[in-house]
Amino acid sequence: MSRAYLAVEPAALRRLADEGSLPADAYEGVVAASDDEQDEYDAMAVAGEIAEERWGTVVVLATEALGGPGGEVSGPLALRDVEAIHVGEELAWYATQELDDVITALAT
Repeated sequence: MSRAYLAVEPAALRRLADEGSLPADAYEGVVAASDDEQDEYDAMAVAGEIAEERWGTVVVLATEALGGPGGEVSGPLALRDVEAIHVGEELAWYATQELDDVITALAT
């Protein structure tokens, strides 16, 4: 499988925490071209740019894409399928266990 990076608005994190999932229309996914670390970083950076353009804040969720490189991300996203949260210009990494802390930090 290949990594996918999902641009989301900050409010989507609260929904993810409260409901345990996000609908497909709550994110825009970018799939890495390969399992190569540079391709994964590039996909994450593109997702960050999308989030900043749409919502003014960089928030990206990392997950696995279906079908490997060139695969897709579609349908609802369950919290259990999120592997990491990346926030801010530096795309700082947070574990899903830190979701509430990220929500609090973004609210200030």
